[in-house]
Amino acid sequence: MSARHHTPAYRRNARIIRQRVHGQWRLGQDATCWRGGGPIPPGSRFDVGHRDPTGGDEPGNLAAEHATATPGCCRGNRAEGGAAGARLTNSRHSSRRSSEVTTWTL
Repeated sequence: MSARHHTPAYRRNARIIRQRVHGQWRLGQDATCWRGGGPIPPGSRFDVGHRDPTGGDEPGNLAAEHATATPGCCRGNRAEGGAAGARLTNSRHSSRRSSEVTTWTL
């Protein structure tokens, strides 16, 4: 989890989303994964994810989603977050120009 997920706003609003999911489960309903639209059955592991990764931590931008890969639905929040982090890291490394690379003559 990034530092962003430790802010008071995220913690408060993620708690609200979790309470909503648990409320649906108490009523015998499945929650819905926002990423893939599939059901999150009662007792399943889920994460509270950002609908818009650049958006804020308001409840309207947070929603329940599968934590890990779920066949027929999505790759899961953790895989998506890992891929986003890898894109960010790799973009920093690939931004070097070929003129900055030192070529050694042997």
